[in-house]
Amino acid sequence: MRRPNVILIMADDVGYECFGCYGSKQYKTPHIDRLAKQGLRFRHCYSQPLCTPSRVKLMTGLSNVRNYSAFSVLNRDQKTIGQYMQAGGYRTVVAGKWQLLG
Repeated sequence: MRRPNVILIMADDVGYECFGCYGSKQYKTPHIDRLAKQGLRFRHCYSQPLCTPSRVKLMTGLSNVRNYSAFSVLNRDQKTIGQYMQAGGYRTVVAGKWQLLG
C-alpha cells in the first residue's frame, strides 16, 4: 500500500482568515490554496494564545496540562507525531523554528 505524503505546516501569528482557501480576499496564497484543495484542511481548531504551547500540543496530540512540564520544555518521555510517523515508515523533518528544550 502506498503511503500518502504528509506536509504539516504551522505558522506563528497567522490566522485562518489570512488564507485564500478559507475565504481571504485580502491575502493571496495560491500555493497554500492549491495544497489545501488537494489535501486535508482543518475547519475547527483550538490553540493556546502562545506559539510554544500550541506547537507542543500539535506535536503530541495532548492537552498542555498533560505534556508540558515548563515553558518551552517538551516532556522527553512523550512521543511526538514525528516519532509515530517514523514508526509507520515515514521519513520526517522539522524545518524552521523549534523553540522546545525537550
